[in-house]
Amino acid sequence: MIEQPHFDSYSIPARVSLGIAIFGGTLLIAVMLTGAFIVH
Repeated sequence: MIEQPHFDSYSIPARVSLGIAIFGGTLLIAVMLTGAFIVH
């Protein structure tokens, strides 16, 4: 019972950082694909 609010309060920053990591990875792949199209 005591650990549940702590885990819930920690879940929000973890979820935000995970979303930023996924967005960064997708953006990096998009830039690489765009660069490949420009080279070709």
